Amino acid sequence: MSSSKADIEQIVQAYATAFHTGDTERLRAIFLPDCKLQFLQSGELKVFTANAWIDLVASRKSSSELGHSEVSTITQLDFAGPDCASATLEMIAPPTRFVDQLHLLRINDNWRIVAKTFHSEPV
Repeated sequence: MSSSKADIEQIVQAYATAFHTGDTERLRAIFLPDCKLQFLQSGELKVFTANAWIDLVASRKSSSELGHSEVSTITQLDFAGPDCASATLEMIAPPTRFVDQLHLLRINDNWRIVAKTFHSEPV
């Protein structure tokens, strides 16, 4: 597999769609299990492993199930090398707007999200 912009766009869009539809099996394939998801909530650092966060996704109705259209935009892609990239993704999952900073590595010819930080705010 090449390390092209299209490869990163494809995996990031797959993540956005899996989050929108609540496809936890696909999310588990995209994230490394011990990937850290970090964010601030009321000024306090919160940290989840990907598996714990995906369990939370599984416990709620997805945006798709609630009748919302998928709204996501990749606003930035960068390569640090042929096997290392980052992407910024904006998503609307009413009532919330998310801006995700995703860090990806190509492991055994498969791109995986290895770290995520994000900001959320009401739409």
